[in-house]
Amino acid sequence: MDTDNSHLPPAESAVRVTRLPIRLSVLIFVGILVAGSTALGFYYYYDYSPPLIAADIFMDAMESQSPEQLREIILIRVGDDSDDLREATDTEIDVLLSEPFKRGRILDQRRRDGSNRSYHSLVYREPDGQIYALLVTELEGRYHVVVPDSPMSDRQIYLWDYVWTN
Repeated sequence: MDTDNSHLPPAESAVRVTRLPIRLSVLIFVGILVAGSTALGFYYYYDYSPPLIAADIFMDAMESQSPEQLREIILIRVGDDSDDLREATDTEIDVLLSEPFKRGRILDQRRRDGSNRSYHSLVYREPDGQIYALLVTELEGRYHVVVPDSPMSDRQIYLWDYVWTN
């Protein structure tokens, strides 16, 4: 029962391997790139961008000294260990606007999930190079900058102390 395949040419005796045409391989590669780019775009638009937009609106309101815009974008955190938030009073807004403001720069974003809500810590660099955090959270479908009721930073009321760990 010996089957001798020595009389067949090598191409017929070996297992045939089918290769995809180069054009099809390129189309699959392009399709993967498009799908990945779309996924990253959705992530940026729906998850990463809204806290940055809230911080930008906050900085615009501080630069333009607009109490109406500021009232809409900020919330006051009650207590150090509490997740309770409340709207700012007129005196708190006046205190915020009385301080000199120079727009800083957002360097990074870190998300921290709390017991009731998630907070986005925006790593914020002041014009003089000091590093702090702007805290942003979502409430009723809108993102707000969270200001502590008692100052956490020596520099500005709205900033939170931040330890840079990279």
